[in-house]
Amino acid sequence: MSAEPSVYRQPGFLPFLAARVLAMFAVQIMAVVVAWQVYDLTRDPMSLAYVGLAQFLPMLFLLLPAGDLIDRYDRKWILGLSWAVEAVCAGVLLWLSLAHGPVEAFYGVLVAYGCARAFTGPALSSLLPQIVPRERLAAAIAANSMIVRASTISGPVIGGGLYALGGGELTYSLCLLFFAAGVLMLSPPNWRPTATPAG
Repeated sequence: MSAEPSVYRQPGFLPFLAARVLAMFAVQIMAVVVAWQVYDLTRDPMSLAYVGLAQFLPMLFLLLPAGDLIDRYDRKWILGLSWAVEAVCAGVLLWLSLAHGPVEAFYGVLVAYGCARAFTGPALSSLLPQIVPRERLAAAIAANSMIVRASTISGPVIGGGLYALGGGELTYSLCLLFFAAGVLMLSPPNWRPTATPAG
């Protein structure tokens, strides 16, 4: 009896995994950098709370609508669109850094960023079972979880180092690049999620 092919041979899984790695690094890097930058601008510890609220409140209010839209429409398309909006937000933060924009503008961008992230999480969690067949889903979830843990641990460290090295200009440029690359990795037609998740 021949062994089952590796989950990494499953069409679509590696592009999905690579896209998620890049997007997760961008999210983790941006979370550290924008908080440091806003604090550098204000020197007010409460500004860190405002940074968190600007992102969290849109995600909270859009949680139910996001789930409904993801059930109704193409999840791959929704994920790509949400990452594209996050890339635009990174680009605007880059411009604000170069232009020395007001801190209120940073909060406004973070609200839009939080709106986009409200769709990212549900789309990611529901897309994997559509890419990988049921018999390989456990292996795919394990690999995906390992990637998430690694990004969660190393992303802030890398973000802090990059911010010390090149400030917001360098870090937001990389975040923009990572989000854009993630969107492009979702674009090729050589993998198409199935209509019904395995379950």
